[in-house]
Amino acid sequence: MKLASLEYLEEVKKRSNADPQYLELAKGNNESYTLVLEPEPAQGVHERIVIGFNNVDGKMNEVWIGERPTLFTLSAPYGVWVDILRGKMGATKAITMRKLKTQGPFLQLLQGANRIIRWVEILTTIPTEFEGNYAQYNLPGK
Repeated sequence: MKLASLEYLEEVKKRSNADPQYLELAKGNNESYTLVLEPEPAQGVHERIVIGFNNVDGKMNEVWIGERPTLFTLSAPYGVWVDILRGKMGATKAITMRKLKTQGPFLQLLQGANRIIRWVEILTTIPTEFEGNYAQYNLPGK
């Protein structure tokens, strides 16, 4: 599945909502998120990709492509997202190193660090196709 496609987002929702460990960590989370994958033309990624989702008591309720007002916005060059999904860089490390820029209540975001770590673990189980030069890192899924 192509990273950030609607098919991919629906699979993320399905797997997240079926994972007991994630649901326990996410309990009480009622936030909305926008994820921005910035283009890297030199790497063959030409389009800016914007996706989002919201949680209701920790369950992913809705996923979408495009911009909507959300509590949190996380943005980074496409390759940073690939590095996070490949396990080359942790999401919280990317945030603290300012490779992954955030908008929204920062401390609230960091309080969910364990939830984010588990969520990324779930994402790595999804067969994922990356764009451009990043295709060499496609994830086979589990």
